Amino acid sequence: MSLTITLVTTANRTRRFQQNNPKEIAEILDSLKRCAQWFRQHVLVIAGTDTTEMINPSAITRIEIDARQDLSSFLPPALSPVIHAISPESLTRPGEIGDTHIATRLDFYFNGGDSLTGWLDSPASGTPGERTARNARLFEEAIITYTTASGGIGFINPGAMTRVHVGAALAFPPAGAWHANEA
Repeated sequence: MSLTITLVTTANRTRRFQQNNPKEIAEILDSLKRCAQWFRQHVLVIAGTDTTEMINPSAITRIEIDARQDLSSFLPPALSPVIHAISPESLTRPGEIGDTHIATRLDFYFNGGDSLTGWLDSPASGTPGERTARNARLFEEAIITYTTASGGIGFINPGAMTRVHVGAALAFPPAGAWHANEA
């Protein structure tokens, strides 16, 4: 097995790293258990054979880890991805947010110009009030997970997001929401 790690920064720069060593891969996969802390640590260090790269985690918009196997079993159960990355040009059906199910397009926009398009298809969890509270705290979350187009796992840094476009109306917008349509 090999891993490809892709980092996108708030300068809209993409860095890729490769690992083929089984021992090193096991350590990286073990760190997925602590992924909710990645963007809150002081530094992310990627130590290669010939070089070392030190990255400020707050300057990372997202991280993607691709392998030739499903990596979701390495994540804490609460972070199992329900968002699936899609091409921005993908045509999607109209979004729908109901009492028991959510299916909608999401467009994430980040500091520096990076963007990510995804499709959320999941049972609605919690009461309407709990969902409203989660939406109000979206940018305060530690991490948002998604599956990559190639089947890997992605990790969004909510602190680097500037906005999220939801392809459906929220049934219960947070208190203080401005009610207006796109012009």
